[in-house]
Amino acid sequence: MTDSILEVRNIGKTFPGVRALDDVSFTLRKGEVLTLAGENGAGKSTLLGILGGALAPDRGSITVDGVRRGEYSPRRALADGVVIAHQEPAVVPQLTVEQNLLLGKSAAERRTSRDAVAQALADVASMGFPLNPRSPLRRLSPAQRHALTIAKAFAFGAKIVALDEPTTSMLEHNVDAVLSRVRELAHDKGTGVIFVSHKMPEVMKVSDTVVVLRDGRIGYRSPISETSVDEIVRSMVGRELLDFRRAHPVARDAEVLFTADEVGRPDSDARNSIAVHRGEVVGIAGLVGSGRTEFLRAIFRADPGCTGRISIAGRALRLRSPNDSRRAGIAFIPEDRKKQGLVLQVPAYANVALTAADAIVGRGPFFGPRRAVRVADELGTSLDLRPKNVRLLARQFSGGNQQKIVIAKWLRRDSRVFLFDEPTKGVDVGGKAEIYGLIDKLAAEGNAIIVVSSDLPEIIALADRALVMRGGRFVSEHVGGDITEQSLVASAMGITEETS
Repeated sequence: MTDSILEVRNIGKTFPGVRALDDVSFTLRKGEVLTLAGENGAGKSTLLGILGGALAPDRGSITVDGVRRGEYSPRRALADGVVIAHQEPAVVPQLTVEQNLLLGKSAAERRTSRDAVAQALADVASMGFPLNPRSPLRRLSPAQRHALTIAKAFAFGAKIVALDEPTTSMLEHNVDAVLSRVRELAHDKGTGVIFVSHKMPEVMKVSDTVVVLRDGRIGYRSPISETSVDEIVRSMVGRELLDFRRAHPVARDAEVLFTADEVGRPDSDARNSIAVHRGEVVGIAGLVGSGRTEFLRAIFRADPGCTGRISIAGRALRLRSPNDSRRAGIAFIPEDRKKQGLVLQVPAYANVALTAADAIVGRGPFFGPRRAVRVADELGTSLDLRPKNVRLLARQFSGGNQQKIVIAKWLRRDSRVFLFDEPTKGVDVGGKAEIYGLIDKLAAEGNAIIVVSSDLPEIIALADRALVMRGGRFVSEHVGGDITEQSLVASAMGITEETS
């Protein structure tokens, strides 16, 4: 086709014991938004790695704007005009917004980039994230960093932009603005966009075409106008995906298992309290930057200087560090699995051993690998880890399967309180149902569960009770039929009078 910007032909890639891609072919046209869908482990990350030059295919070819690629490296991909906006944005937190936009540019390029920087900042603002160019990146939320990465890719003239879960941690009003701007930029500039998301409403809104990968092969392709969510999901997982409903809601007479009173941080004067009953799931909603993650980290004492009275089953705890919290029976599944949840350069079984009870895997650096592998194998089977080889390094697993490893770390520790921060971030539709089922099972076993999520349907599906945070403080409580997207968003944005 004369308007094609990318041709992927017969791509194959195999890792030890794993065939990641098998004869993958598709075409991307100028100005087209093509969604690459598939369950975790289907091969999406491997394909993006090849497009971005980080991996070389074992066979097949990549042609960009009529030129067949002969070398595979990130430098070659950038020279081809291919930009991969990864699920975890590649930024330098110590630099400013403007410096990050100009990162990698020569002195001559920086002198002529004023218009591109201004365009990127304007695009970020149109997405709902106005930024000061002199602000350090460390002050930006993950959602703001994603928006900046997207805007940078388009502003500096990329021919092909791949967006990997770009709306993670964003609420609906931000998502709509981001997706609308992505479509506008793609169509106006003639940029080919590869969009990767597990959120079907986003796929239907932004896409021109959908291509489904399943077990490393193309399993389905269609213009978005000629398909449906059900058909896409069926092609991804091989079955209908029913709406999730908790099988074990909290008992009405359940005792309070966990309390956190006057929890605070040294960087804020906000103080919040929460009580969770045995077997209860409490969801926490709020806009990006509302303080939800900070609240969980303060409970767990993940940062120095956090205060507040914590008790489990009526017994007051003295918590000064994450180790104290872990020993007390509190599990924390953080939002940023790559930096805070995993050691990427060691095997999956060693990650599980980091928090597993000493009696199961041994003590300290001298844990028994044989026992650790056996325990990790059992947990991997129960969580449907893909691939099932727990001797692979954590970095070799897809994002959703890395999340399963993070959760598995806490399942052999006799934890009684589970703090989940964005538990299904980057997890496919089938994996989400599995994690929801696991959370329900943990609650049914009598544990106390707190779930922070920007995915409001997730809060609705899981929570017995939902709290909304705004400006670092809880502003409303919602129970039963009052846990709706409308009520949670209205409270988060301060549109309606709160109830307590």
